[in-house]
Amino acid sequence: MADSYTDAIAKLKADHDKTEALFAKAEDASPQDVRKIGVQVCNLVKIHMTLEEEYFYPALRGKAEADDDKLTEGLVEHDSGKVLINDLLSGDNDDDTFGPKLQVLGEQMEHHHKEEEEPGKGVFWQAREAGLDLVAMLDQMLAREAELKAELKAGDLPDAELLYVDAGKTS
Repeated sequence: MADSYTDAIAKLKADHDKTEALFAKAEDASPQDVRKIGVQVCNLVKIHMTLEEEYFYPALRGKAEADDDKLTEGLVEHDSGKVLINDLLSGDNDDDTFGPKLQVLGEQMEHHHKEEEEPGKGVFWQAREAGLDLVAMLDQMLAREAELKAELKAGDLPDAELLYVDAGKTS
């Protein structure tokens, strides 16, 4: 699979495209299919966020070309999404609430993706300007993604961990 991506940013953008397509698919699906698609997309987003938080954001933080406030904003946006993801995956939602919550998550993720990908300003552009080794990062991401997918398959992928927000208080 490493051959299909040129570097970490290409992989992250492909993840964005895949999740946005699933959110769009859920909009016109039956309630039963919305739940199935929703669980799938929530788990994909959890894995994607983990890769960004473990590799991409830390590598960029503190670089002269990086806007640390933009990085923190992105991670806070992750936390906002994680609150919804954890709620959606809890199984405590009926069909009347699951779909709308999934829609809100999709809207938040689309906004977040646009900011990350923004030419001349977003964190992807900043990473290229900083000269990060995005090819080596891709290899690390793909290995970690395989581990996370194995955890998911085994039913052991934990709830999405919040970085900046915990039970209503900020850290």
